[in-house]
Amino acid sequence: MTNSHGASALTPESFDLMKDLVGKKAALLTMDLMSDESKLRYRSFYPCGDMLIGLRYAEPRPDGKGFKPGRSLKIMNGKIVSEPRRDVQFTPPLVPHHAEHVYGFWHINDQQEMVMNLKLGDDRRLTVLIEGYPERGRIDRFAWFCLECLNPLYMVEVETAKVGLGGYYAVQEDGFAVFNGDEKVRTCSSCGAVHPVAYSIFPWNDTPEERAARELW
Repeated sequence: MTNSHGASALTPESFDLMKDLVGKKAALLTMDLMSDESKLRYRSFYPCGDMLIGLRYAEPRPDGKGFKPGRSLKIMNGKIVSEPRRDVQFTPPLVPHHAEHVYGFWHINDQQEMVMNLKLGDDRRLTVLIEGYPERGRIDRFAWFCLECLNPLYMVEVETAKVGLGGYYAVQEDGFAVFNGDEKVRTCSSCGAVHPVAYSIFPWNDTPEERAARELW
């Protein structure tokens, strides 16, 4: 149906949709990246509508040595690949990825992830992690491969939508306990190399052994 100017008139469905949108209540989410509140709220992941947002700050160390930015690593085509640091990076589903000195395992996600790298002045950097809110059936995996020959060593998995972020981290911690607690698990059955221990994204919880491993990989 067209009006006198030749343009299509609104269908009843379009009219109802537009009317509903005008009356819809909504809150605009804003984020101050420099605030202590944002740093605390997003230090893990925080739900924002259909997304999860996480903030990872790289700041000068108390010992004055400056921050160690580390590399973004992925396992592709049978080898560990260092991805050049760019303003925006994507990780496709089911690609094992690891951020050096940030978390000590390979994360394997059923969903795509996006990373934005920002500079907050000369001495601070920020990585913004964005991924879809976990839907039913999504599996997150925490895995370890031999760093010499990529032989699989150990893996735990969790259906994140079922257990929530609390359960996600509980399964991760259980995996750490097994992997760190038995050198046989960390020893490659193919080449005999011993893998460093695992560590979480929360450096303030590090044991001395985990702190040393964080410096390594």
